[in-house]
Amino acid sequence: MSSPKSRAQSSSVQVPPDYITGTGIDKHAIENTLVLGPHWFGSIPVEMADLFKDDAEAPLCFESSSALASHSWVSKNLSRSFPSSEVRNSPVKWADWIDRLLPWFGAHWKRVGIYDVILLSKQSINRDENLLAASLCFWNSASNTFDFRVGSMSPTLLDMAQIFEFRPHGRPVDAIGDYHRRKNQEKLSKPFTVSLAVINQNCSFSNYMRKFSVEKDKDQQHMLFLLYWLNRFVFPNRSSAVLLEYRHLAEALHNHTDVGLGPTILAHLFKNLHTATLDDPNLAASLFPGTKVSRYSSA
Repeated sequence: MSSPKSRAQSSSVQVPPDYITGTGIDKHAIENTLVLGPHWFGSIPVEMADLFKDDAEAPLCFESSSALASHSWVSKNLSRSFPSSEVRNSPVKWADWIDRLLPWFGAHWKRVGIYDVILLSKQSINRDENLLAASLCFWNSASNTFDFRVGSMSPTLLDMAQIFEFRPHGRPVDAIGDYHRRKNQEKLSKPFTVSLAVINQNCSFSNYMRKFSVEKDKDQQHMLFLLYWLNRFVFPNRSSAVLLEYRHLAEALHNHTDVGLGPTILAHLFKNLHTATLDDPNLAASLFPGTKVSRYSSA
């Protein structure tokens, strides 16, 4: 009996499965022994087809000639979409910074709803890249769901609130900080006054902690602490550095207790899931010749 691979190679024309309509997925699975990813028991309803057209391409870990090609995809896409939060060779420990500020701001963290998640950041969590990669094979960016045979599953705002205590509603996260600058709007009692140039000069995680964990002004140190926490643990970035785009959010978390973090954090999670699975249309086109390039391709 010929092997699944030899049967696939013997085909005169290799036609990739259509992950929008469901055509050919079962045949592809049989010929290649195993396929991880969305599986449709029949075609998608006509009224849903348009929703899935642009974002329902197969994840980048698939190849048309083999069941799974995750080795290079994991190291490239996964590491840049979910960067490590480890800080090596730093003389200042993050846990120590938390412990120093806890007597001053612990009660405030509880009112804001970030107390437990800040303390959780003291624990080291090892990322299982292979397990994460396997789960992402089921991710569908068209609906922001994991499409399993038992049905669709997805993290929700209530999950953010129940697991991490991030508020699902409240004061919106404002990237430019104009919520406290407009006429007749409340003013911040403690605005960010640390030089932005100095922060940029010390933006690496290790330099940042060394420079700002000893800030004498407790209010400014707390906002610097929150800015570091947001960049390293809540919204990690590919550069593994402290970015100023979350400065106004750090201000808001220091001055207010009703900031609705949940929607923004969930949106960031969805964005990273999309980046890890679909954000390289050129690679997707090479894996599935003839597939349409996503609208997210760069010019």
